[in-house]
Amino acid sequence: MAKSRDPFLTALTRMREAAETGGYAPGRPIVIIDEARRLGLSTTPVREALAWLCGEGVIERGPAGGFLARRLDAGAVRDRYGFRLACLWAGLDLSDGLPRYGGTLLQGVTATSSLQALFERLVRRSGNRLLLSAYSWVNGQLRILRDLETGLFDDHEAEAQALLTLAGREATAALRQGLKTYHDRRIQAAPILALEAAAQTGPPRPS
Repeated sequence: MAKSRDPFLTALTRMREAAETGGYAPGRPIVIIDEARRLGLSTTPVREALAWLCGEGVIERGPAGGFLARRLDAGAVRDRYGFRLACLWAGLDLSDGLPRYGGTLLQGVTATSSLQALFERLVRRSGNRLLLSAYSWVNGQLRILRDLETGLFDDHEAEAQALLTLAGREATAALRQGLKTYHDRRIQAAPILALEAAAQTGPPRPS
C-alpha cells in the first residue's frame, strides 16, 4: 500500500494553490477548522501550513490574530511586477555570455504560457538559488493576475511572441528593454488589475 502524503505538505500545497489562484476573498479570514474540513485533515497541519504561508507572504496575519487572505491593492501589484522585472534583469546580468536564452514556442501551448517558462529559464540560468527563490515567490504572487492580463490586453499573444523572438536572437539589450516595456504596461494597469482580482476571488472550490 502506498504511503499517505504528509498532512502538512498536503495542506501547504493545496492552500498555496487556493491563495495563488484567487480561492480566498481578499482580506477575509481563513478559518482553520473550515480548511481542515475542506481538506479532510486535522487542524494541526492546517495551522502549521497557514503559519508557513504567512511567513512567505502568501497570506497575512489578522490584526486580532488568525489569518487573512492577502489583499492585493494597486500598490502591491505595482511592487510585485517591478520586483519580478528586477529578478529577470538580474538573471540576464548573471548569465551574460552564455548561449542564447532559448526563446521558443513550446509545443502545444500558447506564446503567453511559453513566455512564463522563458521567464523562469532566464532566472534559473543564473545558477543563483536565492534569486530563483525570490523570483518564484513573486511570480506565485502574480499568478492570480495572469488570466486577468489576457483579458485586459487583447494583443497578449503577439506581445509574448515578440519577447520570445527577442530572446532567441541573443540580443540582451533589446530583450532587457522588451521585458521593461512588458512589465511597465502591467504596472500602469495595476489599479484595474487589482480591482478585477478583488471582484473575481471567492471561496475555494471543494477538493
